[in-house]
Amino acid sequence: MVRGRGFTAQDTATSPQVAVVNQAFVKRFFPNQDPIGQHFGIDFPQYSGSWEIVGVFADFKMNSPRDAVRPVYLRPLAQRFPGYKEDEMKAGETQSMFINSMILRFNTPQQNADALIRQTLAGIDPNLTVRDLRAFDEQVAGNFEGERLVAQLSSLFGILSLILASVGLYGVMSYFVARRTSEIGIRMALGATRSSVVGMVMRGALWQVIIGLCLGIPASLYAGHLMKSFLYGVGSYDWMALAGAPLMLVLCATAAGFIPARRASSIEPMQALRTE
Repeated sequence: MVRGRGFTAQDTATSPQVAVVNQAFVKRFFPNQDPIGQHFGIDFPQYSGSWEIVGVFADFKMNSPRDAVRPVYLRPLAQRFPGYKEDEMKAGETQSMFINSMILRFNTPQQNADALIRQTLAGIDPNLTVRDLRAFDEQVAGNFEGERLVAQLSSLFGILSLILASVGLYGVMSYFVARRTSEIGIRMALGATRSSVVGMVMRGALWQVIIGLCLGIPASLYAGHLMKSFLYGVGSYDWMALAGAPLMLVLCATAAGFIPARRASSIEPMQALRTE
């Protein structure tokens, strides 16, 4: 359970102890009930009814996107619970009333926001020290450094795989042309045109790509389904990636197969017939 101080209220010993909870809190502790007006407590049985629920907010993840949503309750920032009798509980309650961090939101973009924030906080309390000041987007992005590194490495490996596939296809097609040099010479001697020779070689190259795509696309769809739980903000299937990767592979395969095809079409019939 996560405890937080999230909204302001008057600090009086007689004020009711109130809190707001998230949806996960309600589902776990008050299923199929109206949570408003219900009471709960923490730590010890004698404090079981110390706080009254006055609101429910939507679930959110605190830090890691892979962590499950946990029950969360927020208490007023200035509300102090006077009922604790244990020294350690009193110390914890006192410490919880200090602000460790805050989020500032501007209605319009501000120039020199850093200096403006520091000046405003210094006007409230000159002894207040700002240890870390960063944009909220930067704070959120810091939680995805591992995922970003994995994505960059995956992209690098994908590009490397594409290069290796193109080089391999070029080698296979070069070997294919070398083995069929005599056949190509006979075809050209019997009247085959250069364009028909190029088409024959390119068909051989593209058929290999088509067979590979027929095996690879279903495998990638299945792998995306298995990896769904590891992705954040990304669906199981990225149709642009599924369409772009095969298109890129076809283009690379076409370029890799065209060079041997062009070489095959330039073979002189007599020279090809003499080749064993």
